[in-house]
Amino acid sequence: MRPSTKVFKPHPQSEARKRSAVTLIKCLLAQKKPEVSSAHCRALLNVLLFKITEADGKYKTRFRAQTALHCSDKTNLRHDHVFQRAKMIAALEKAVPRNADAILKRAFGCTVTKKEHTRISKFDKRYDGWARYAKPE
Repeated sequence: MRPSTKVFKPHPQSEARKRSAVTLIKCLLAQKKPEVSSAHCRALLNVLLFKITEADGKYKTRFRAQTALHCSDKTNLRHDHVFQRAKMIAALEKAVPRNADAILKRAFGCTVTKKEHTRISKFDKRYDGWARYAKPE
């Protein structure tokens, strides 16, 4: 996976969108209360991580596989979290709000084809980040 050879243009509101989601995550972490369901908290963290990684658009990510760049059928594209959401959510649940930034810096997405996404998913448990993409078939 490498940056697209096409010129990447961030969405005009990209940074504002990311800041908004990060602020909401920190508020959520700071407001941990016994009456707030941990399942609800995880669900909200999940949605907010998507808001960060899709700030430029679901498939207009900075990083796109060459095959994804040449795919004309969006139904064959997948938005993938380079650092898996489940692992980031687990880390955020243990973190204090001021430590969230270090975790959230790893929240970015890439665009791959459906076939590539299936292949990469095999490595989710053993590898994190870019290491999953480097694994052979």
